[in-house]
Amino acid sequence: MISVTAEQMREIDRYTIEEIGIPSIVLMENAKNAMINFIPLDGYEKYIVVVGVGNNGGDGLAIARDLILEDKETIVFIVGNVEKGSKDFLINYNILKNIEANIINIKEKSDLIILENTLTIDDIVIDGIFGTGLNSDIRGISKEVIEILNNSKAFKFSIDIPSGLDANTGKVLGVAVKSDYVVTLGIMKKGLENYSGHVTVEDIGIPKIVIEKVLGKQK
Repeated sequence: MISVTAEQMREIDRYTIEEIGIPSIVLMENAKNAMINFIPLDGYEKYIVVVGVGNNGGDGLAIARDLILEDKETIVFIVGNVEKGSKDFLINYNILKNIEANIINIKEKSDLIILENTLTIDDIVIDGIFGTGLNSDIRGISKEVIEILNNSKAFKFSIDIPSGLDANTGKVLGVAVKSDYVVTLGIMKKGLENYSGHVTVEDIGIPKIVIEKVLGKQK
């Protein structure tokens, strides 16, 4: 199985979008469709979707939409400034607002307490706070959020990579979600090769020619 660095994956995404012409929102929808198959729809009381405002977070919001449409109790916690969200994050954020989803933007201590009090052993957490672009230690409120998730006994499911894990080395960048199950998108990331939790790789519609061209150029 091939594996890629965060930089290689970024170039693969760029080439797919800009050179092949597949819109990024289509890739996000494909990612959601791939991941939703691994999220059990029975046996859990609530679905706690915790996301940042980048495209990894947008994937999480798309998953939340499907869960809501399945009539599952779903609570979305957003870490970060929504106004600075990526284009595709904002598309899914506006959809959730329009269907009156339960969304909490974590900004202060009282919001952290809500998250902590919401989590139970009967819940599943869907982690989409940080993706493969993270390259520095996590601090501040994001660190506190991840510590709360790790202290909970809820089942933890991560989108692409556990938030806080270096996609190239597998190093913990200050703190990282201790994920039980990771669905990594498109291609295995080098930082996940020795991950202790379960990791599966799922196709999101990246043409084989893109991978060959990008990785071939970088040899």
